[in-house]
Amino acid sequence: DVIAPHPVARLRFSQCRVPLSQRVGEAGEGFKVAMRTLDVFRTSVAAASLGFARRALDEALARASSRKMFGGVLGDFQLTQAKLAQMATTIDSAALLTYRAAWQRDQGRNVTRAAAMAKLAATEGAQQVIDAAVQIWGGLGVVSEQPVERLYREIRALRIYEGATEVQQLIIGRDLLREQAAARA
Repeated sequence: DVIAPHPVARLRFSQCRVPLSQRVGEAGEGFKVAMRTLDVFRTSVAAASLGFARRALDEALARASSRKMFGGVLGDFQLTQAKLAQMATTIDSAALLTYRAAWQRDQGRNVTRAAAMAKLAATEGAQQVIDAAVQIWGGLGVVSEQPVERLYREIRALRIYEGATEVQQLIIGRDLLREQAAARA
């Protein structure tokens, strides 16, 4: 069993022959093709993470608006309002990076850095947003079968898919340094 929003499986090919007409890319270039494919999937993982984060914000807003306390509701408190504001800002920031990566891909441009930035911002941001939603829900936020509890478990896998957070940071950092070196040359 895996704590993840989708099943994971292993495939093993033994003595599998692919006709030359069906080969993707040139001989010996499979790793490069696989890495370019990851750019597409990184953007998809970012988009999925945004969906998780938006659901968490919706759940937090519903709870903040309905949880009665001290003659008002939880949302009347400034710290709750600040937390909701940060959640929304985190989501919108990650969404813009995700849209940019998708747009650049549609334009036929290299999206390695943009996709890594989108995945990094969206998955890490979703983790923060979901954690904040759990806080707003309080004790009920960690009860099995509650939406925010499920989101909390499921977002973790997305931070690993298509390269963990640290891998995205390496991709971005190396690309920035490569760009700087090219500008100096």
